Amino acid sequence: MVTIKEAREAASSIARAVDPLSVVVFGSVAREGRGADLDLLIVIDDHDCKSSDTDRKLFKVLKKYYQRFSIEPFVVTRSSLREYFFRGSPLLTTIQSEGRLLYMRNAAQEWIRQSREELETGRYLLGGDFFKGTCYHAQQSVEKAMKAALLSKGWMLEKVHSIARLAALCAEYKIKTVLADDEIVFMDGIYRGRYSAEEGLLPLGSPVREDAERALRIASKVVKTAGPAVKK
Repeated sequence: MVTIKEAREAASSIARAVDPLSVVVFGSVAREGRGADLDLLIVIDDHDCKSSDTDRKLFKVLKKYYQRFSIEPFVVTRSSLREYFFRGSPLLTTIQSEGRLLYMRNAAQEWIRQSREELETGRYLLGGDFFKGTCYHAQQSVEKAMKAALLSKGWMLEKVHSIARLAALCAEYKIKTVLADDEIVFMDGIYRGRYSAEEGLLPLGSPVREDAERALRIASKVVKTAGPAVKK
C-alpha cells in the first residue's frame, strides 16, 4: 500500500530532479489517503519536453520507490494540458475533481499574483456597477491571498473556499490575519450567494454598492498583509 505521505515524498523527489510546474496525485491515494498504486500527473514546461530525457530522469529518481509500490507517472506539457482540458479529456476531468496538489513551482507567488488580479478585476467591475461580480472577485482575492500565505508556510493545498476555514488554518500555522469575525462571515456570505438561486444567503440580500465597496476594502487589506508574508 502507498500512503499520501509517501506520495508527497515522491513528489518532492520529482520536483528536485525534473523541476516540473506541478505534481498532482489522483486515484485512490487522493480519494482515500492510501491505495495499491500511485497515480501522478506531472506537468512540465514546453521547453522541457524532451520526453526521453524527462523519462530517464523520472525513472532514476523513482527507482527507489518502485521497490515499495507501483507508480504510474503521466507526464504532460503545459500546452498539451490546456489542449486536453478544452477538449474535455475524461482523465483530466477526473483529476480536476479528485486530484490533490502535491507540488507547484513558485506556488505561493502564483497564488498571491492571482489574488491581486482578482482584486483589480473587482475594482474594474465596481466601476461598471456590477456589484455582485465585484463581491465575488473580492472574495476570491481574499481566498487566494490566504492560501498564498499558507502555502509559504508549507501547507498542502486543499479544496476549500471557506474564509472561516482558511482563517482557522492561518491561526494553526501562526499566520496573523487582519480579518474581524464579522468580515469573515460577510465574505463567506458573498461566496455562498454567488448563484442566483442562492441570493437569499447573502447577509443583506443581493449586494449593493456599499457591500461591494466593503468587500474590496476587506480584500485590499488582506492582500496588503499577505503579500509581504509570502516567501520570495
